[in-house]
Amino acid sequence: MGCKGVVKDNIVIIEQGAELPEGAEVEVITQGWWLSEEARRNASDRESSRRWLARCRRHREKMPKTTDSVQIIREIREARTNR
Repeated sequence: MGCKGVVKDNIVIIEQGAELPEGAEVEVITQGWWLSEEARRNASDRESSRRWLARCRRHREKMPKTTDSVQIIREIREARTNR
């Protein structure tokens, strides 16, 4: 079960309507904790985001083009049939 909330005066206030059983143990993890420093900068800075997206596009252009999965399955079936 998951629910959201906010911290106010070091107390977690859970969103309205969330029902937790009395005495339930909970673990609080701050949202976005998994982001790297670069990702945090990119999330808050539009120019950094644009540069990051441009880098991603350049990497994608260098990658080999893939075949449609339907075509791959079709080729596998044909190969099995021709054995």
